Amino acid sequence: MNELSALNVTKSFGPFTAVDDLSLTVKGGTIHAVVGENGAGKSTLMKCLYGIYRPDGGSFRMDGKPLSIGSPRDAMGYGIGMVHQHFMLVPSMSVCRNVVLGDEPKRGIAFDLDGARTRVGELIDRYELDISPDVPVGHLPVGRQQQVEILKLLYRRAEILVFDEPTAVLSPKEVDGLFETIRGFREEGRTVIFIAHNLGEVLEISDTVSVMRKGRLIDTKPASKLDRSSLAELMVGRSIDMPSVSEAPRLSPDPILELKSVSVSGDPRPLLEDVSLEVFGGEILGIAGITGNGQSELEEVLSGLRGCEGTVVIDGLDVSKLDSLGRRSLGLAYIPEDRIRTGLASLADLVDNTLMGYQYDPRFGKGIFRNYGASVVHADSVMERYGVAAAHRGVQAGTLSGGNMQRLVMGRELEHDPKVLLVSQPTRGVDIGGAEEIHRHILDLRSKGSAVLLISSDLDEVLSLSDRVAVMFRGRIVSVLSSTEATRDKVGRIMLEGREDVDLV
Repeated sequence: MNELSALNVTKSFGPFTAVDDLSLTVKGGTIHAVVGENGAGKSTLMKCLYGIYRPDGGSFRMDGKPLSIGSPRDAMGYGIGMVHQHFMLVPSMSVCRNVVLGDEPKRGIAFDLDGARTRVGELIDRYELDISPDVPVGHLPVGRQQQVEILKLLYRRAEILVFDEPTAVLSPKEVDGLFETIRGFREEGRTVIFIAHNLGEVLEISDTVSVMRKGRLIDTKPASKLDRSSLAELMVGRSIDMPSVSEAPRLSPDPILELKSVSVSGDPRPLLEDVSLEVFGGEILGIAGITGNGQSELEEVLSGLRGCEGTVVIDGLDVSKLDSLGRRSLGLAYIPEDRIRTGLASLADLVDNTLMGYQYDPRFGKGIFRNYGASVVHADSVMERYGVAAAHRGVQAGTLSGGNMQRLVMGRELEHDPKVLLVSQPTRGVDIGGAEEIHRHILDLRSKGSAVLLISSDLDEVLSLSDRVAVMFRGRIVSVLSSTEATRDKVGRIMLEGREDVDLV
């Protein structure tokens, strides 16, 4: 039961074919991963299945019977639900009201709040989720918000659950919890379709893996017959060689970026406490730590988005009182953790987005007058050099895939040859080929003499790219290690224990 088939499905957007005559079968009661590069058509295929898009050709079948899906409500009628990469929640409303929104239980003609709370509470207890039905969703961390999205599907009795990049915004601990939940769905006989870029996660959670490339199905294999290398090669059509720091840095005589006794107050304890760091030109300093130990606050302080006690210095100048634009004018480039809310203007086109933070550059205009020709040439250069795949430069940035959003932000920031690069979660939600490109760009900037501060929850990424690794714990820097000292085991234990003198036996 719950076997799902796509038969010759095609979907185009103008001249661009996102899904090209694709046929695929997902066996019932299994976890089936669909992988591919950014823009391969994975999310588009799932949005056709869920009724967000109407395919131009082809059809879907469940257990051999044709499906007529013209909207998400139609899909839910067939027991098909989808957890989107960007959550569809109302932050001001409670967990309970978000879950039942659009399918509210009634008592007569009135909303049956008690009945809704009872049903939602039963689901929370059954799946051992750590949330309250009465808490406003906006007060929840991102991992708990994802649980609310899952509850919405369970409340509607979905038997086929589609997860679109579900781990892109989760901490490692939250990923473990999600995988436990997904395995529970399989044990209940539900079918799970899992879209992801992290190949290790794909191989860990999936029974079967289908690979898409340029809108077409390349192959479908049991996960047990694949490893990271073979799966990456299927995805991009070539072998992947992830770059890493391999030569000693050529350091500037003085640090380019300094933090001196930086603190940020919080309740019940400081968010940052007496943080001091130096980053020299020509090196990458990686920040490791379990999510929630001050990395986001450090990013905000350095970028000028949050005030602090203490001093921030760029190239010998105290910038503590300067805003983001002031710091950019002194050579800071900033690639934020949240590319959608902080890195891009989602409703603006790609030309405007390539100018964000650099709109006062005299190359692109003077005062209120813009040199549109120069702006367009600049946007085209960024898109070509950094591989931003879009139908044209006039599309809204919010319509790009996650990986292409990241390429756009990366290109905008690196195109100006910054003195300092602050980069947070550079490859989150990016395919293996895109991650390879991003790592090369970061290492190229290092070789040009820039100071790079890298914040990442991916410990392998931190270890492979960093000349030195600083470990954060409860808002403090508890250890700074050279690349030779920073083994995965040692850094991981310091992340957990909060001190350097941990027993490694």
